[in-house]
Amino acid sequence: MQPLSYISAYTHRPKSAGSRLHPVSINLITNFTDDVLERILGGMCLNEGLYPVITKAPYKQYGIALNDRTSPIYRSKPDISFVIFDASAHHQSEFLSAEHRDDTLSAINAYAGAVGGHTVVGLFSLPYRGAYGHFFSEEPLFVALSDFNHKIKRLAQTNPALHVFDANKVMHRIGEEQARDPRGQCAFDMPFTSEFLAALCAEWMAYVRAGLGLSRKCIVLDLDNTLWGGVVGEEGPLGVTLGKEYPGVAYQHFQRALLSLWECGVILAINSKNNEADVREVFEKNPHMVLKEEHFAAVRANWDDKSTNIKSLAEELNIGLESVVFIDDSPLERERMRQEVPEVLTPDWSVEPEEYVQKLLALNVFHQMSFTEEDKKKGKMYAEEARRKKVAKTAGSVEEYIKKLRIKIQVAEGDRVAIARASQLTQKTNQYNLTTKRYSEADIAALIKKGVLVATGEVSDVFGGYGIVLLAIMEVHGKEASLDTFLMSCRVMGRGVEQAFFEHLLGRLRTRGVSTITACFVASAKNKPAEGFLPAMGFKKTGVKLNERRYMLALGPAAKKLTSRKGKSILVLSS
Repeated sequence: MQPLSYISAYTHRPKSAGSRLHPVSINLITNFTDDVLERILGGMCLNEGLYPVITKAPYKQYGIALNDRTSPIYRSKPDISFVIFDASAHHQSEFLSAEHRDDTLSAINAYAGAVGGHTVVGLFSLPYRGAYGHFFSEEPLFVALSDFNHKIKRLAQTNPALHVFDANKVMHRIGEEQARDPRGQCAFDMPFTSEFLAALCAEWMAYVRAGLGLSRKCIVLDLDNTLWGGVVGEEGPLGVTLGKEYPGVAYQHFQRALLSLWECGVILAINSKNNEADVREVFEKNPHMVLKEEHFAAVRANWDDKSTNIKSLAEELNIGLESVVFIDDSPLERERMRQEVPEVLTPDWSVEPEEYVQKLLALNVFHQMSFTEEDKKKGKMYAEEARRKKVAKTAGSVEEYIKKLRIKIQVAEGDRVAIARASQLTQKTNQYNLTTKRYSEADIAALIKKGVLVATGEVSDVFGGYGIVLLAIMEVHGKEASLDTFLMSCRVMGRGVEQAFFEHLLGRLRTRGVSTITACFVASAKNKPAEGFLPAMGFKKTGVKLNERRYMLALGPAAKKLTSRKGKSILVLSS
């Protein structure tokens, strides 16, 4: 879509979110006229099924707004705030003052810690062209803006609510002459073109998706003329197009880009109309393959309909279809996927192989608000899962399978909690999640500081570690406790760990004299797997309001153990 289309969509937006759109609260803080920026960002939100409520700092009053806890940008309770300033050559800037820079940095840091949600601060785009020529790094404005950029990056290392976005990334891609609007700046204090603002908002949308738990987790790939050139059934495992010469090298570049995403925690899977034996031969025999069979969490190489296969893959991987991207060179297969499984993102792929990498990275749908150790290990974890499935096939029952795994849960509470991972779980976990509340790292840190019980569970078994995959947040007041959040990563569903973890927490509450626990299940489009958890743990329903079911559990000192048979063989340890 063109910038004008987004502007029009936002201008004619409905008066309320209704039932079709997911509301999102966004704050916008700039030092220039930002009406066009607001409209483009709002239009992009609407295009993705989000209803934006955008609150802006008043024109040229960002300093006052950031420091005033009663200002609209504080009262709006934003899911995410975007802060971006401009200071261009020959336009006298307040940021030349070291005192102003430090005051602004301090205000942003305090705002991010107090307002909640995520605060994304754009680095200044630096003035490389000016009177100083090739000595641009000595030009006073360049020095001043570099100082701001350096200091905000340092602040982000200590403030988990702060995230840094490098606006130079967009400036580099668009080009300064196409990004800047000299007439707009002089006449209306609008320094950027619509093209630049659209590219900026497209980058910002990656943060919006991540903050709302809407990022994609898995790439499902066709093979012939997608992962390699040619048709393996006709060319053979050594005859497909791969190697150092064009076009084979282009497919290798694409595989390396996919490998980089895999190393960042993106799941890879295969969905191809081929004989599985032929496919495995390519992985085993072709020396030019960058990706190996172990990089793929699941494979469907058969002659079934690809939409059927992708549903089967999502079920096997325990992820929602809305978490999947499908890449296929065939226009027919792409259109059929869009028609039959619209939840899956199926991008147009009618490009030459040398453009595959650029096309892949331009999707910009895999961003997360943090990058954890679990992300780095995810590929290995899925390889371990394949070994577990072999054990499952030999077990006579679910209980026997769990017993063979010899599962352990390491529970951490309070300041021992890995805050970044706890926050990430709230943002990424949609299926086994009682309330689907989203918390930033700053939110989690604030809850712990407040004395709220925040507990995580790190799960492992004989084959390896699943990482931190369980999270509970409870407020305790005397003899009463309230369960705010309870979730479990889909990676460990069906093993009874959620029951064993929760029973351990019940024991901790008993020692604190708690006798009553209240909880609720808030139904969403994706969390049906968690629907029966509270009744299974002995909670009694006390009321229903719209999509929210309220429960209570009487927890006497002699209360019986509630864990079902599945969780009996699980060892739970405290840090």
